[in-house]
Amino acid sequence: MARNLCAFSLLLAGLAGCSGVPDIQRAEREAAAGNVEAAREQLTELARFGIADAQVELGDLHAQEDTEAARARALHWYRQASEQGSDRAWVRLGKMLAREGQTPAERAQGERYLKQALAEDDDSALMPLIELYLAYPEEFPRARPKTWIDRARAAGDPAGDLALARYYLMQGESGARAGDIESLCEPIVEAQPDCLMILGQIYLSQDRSDAFDSLVQRARQAWTDGRIDDRDLYVFARWMAGDESPAPQVARSDELYQLLTPGYVPAMTGRARLIMENTYLADAEEVLTLLEASRTAGDPKASLVLARVYERGRIVPLDAEKAVRYAEEARQRYPSADYLLGRIYKRGYLGEPDPRKARDHLLQAARRGFAKADYLLAEMYWEGRGIEVNKEYAWAFALLALEGGVERGKDLMLEMVPEVPRVQERAAEALANRELAARRQLVAGDAAGTATNKTQGG
Repeated sequence: MARNLCAFSLLLAGLAGCSGVPDIQRAEREAAAGNVEAAREQLTELARFGIADAQVELGDLHAQEDTEAARARALHWYRQASEQGSDRAWVRLGKMLAREGQTPAERAQGERYLKQALAEDDDSALMPLIELYLAYPEEFPRARPKTWIDRARAAGDPAGDLALARYYLMQGESGARAGDIESLCEPIVEAQPDCLMILGQIYLSQDRSDAFDSLVQRARQAWTDGRIDDRDLYVFARWMAGDESPAPQVARSDELYQLLTPGYVPAMTGRARLIMENTYLADAEEVLTLLEASRTAGDPKASLVLARVYERGRIVPLDAEKAVRYAEEARQRYPSADYLLGRIYKRGYLGEPDPRKARDHLLQAARRGFAKADYLLAEMYWEGRGIEVNKEYAWAFALLALEGGVERGKDLMLEMVPEVPRVQERAAEALANRELAARRQLVAGDAAGTATNKTQGG
């Protein structure tokens, strides 16, 4: 009874009343000290009581994790808070759905929440709304992003200048508007580091090596002076060597990565991957040293890259046992680790193929959104190596792979056409639709299940 009275007083009085009850300020202190689990426990109790601020902050904790399940949990708690009228929840829902929405329907929800936040005078929703319109113009044909950009610039928001520069690029006007883009971005590089990539694109496209050299030096100096942070320099370095750069600058990217290591852990993983793609930069030992240091410092992506290194056997001899060990470390966060494990068991790298283990890992990867796993599942059920041939399953997974962007799914379906009658095609299409619905339900249930499990566990 005393416990119930304590809970009741908490609902009435917010955070005051009984000693020992969960406390938002205490949760914030735990999170600041790096005790994320303790903070999550505090906030989960408060969120279950219906405290909107706790629901928002619990959503924030989950949003920091890089998994589909964590994203679903964040959305769950933001929605709970939004139903109570929390404007903080509206803007967070809008930003997350606009930035990470996986379907047009989710992105349309993001637009609605962002507009709702703007109606409540939360101007932080303006730029995410503009970014949404710029990223998906075909989904918002009546949006007129230029009008929103003008509104941001009129309000004196320097992010509006960045958005206008991006707008010109996305309209295919980088040549005709190069001078305008430069004049927009050049004064705000430190305030809006995305301008580094935009200016870099202009300078490299125009073969202005001196201007690009000056830009790189400016980025280095801004980082040294603390005017841009580690992540800003890391993103610039990654862009320079990537496919989006008009003329990849591998050596310069490597230099910036070296500036950031060992202090910024993702840069160690980034540099290792750069060396793997450009083996003249350093030897295999340097790759392994970087990845092990990054892994030890807590970067799960380093474990994933190590798994790939040992599974592919390109820069070091293939070692399936090490690949499995590292993939097991990474699989909670990265679906591609389950895909890699499925491939190892399918190909028999540990001695003999284990098709059932392969199927289980591939299904987990596919249900977490890794479409290449759908293709391998289709292949397995079509070939029947170690598992029974199932043409309906094969067609369904090939269809899911194709819808996930794996073009090889089409080739496999063309191969299957002569042996799969139309009635089986229709059955397989229905199966694929049920699988998609189950996957959506699985993600939603994972979010709701967190609160349910906490309740049942006391």
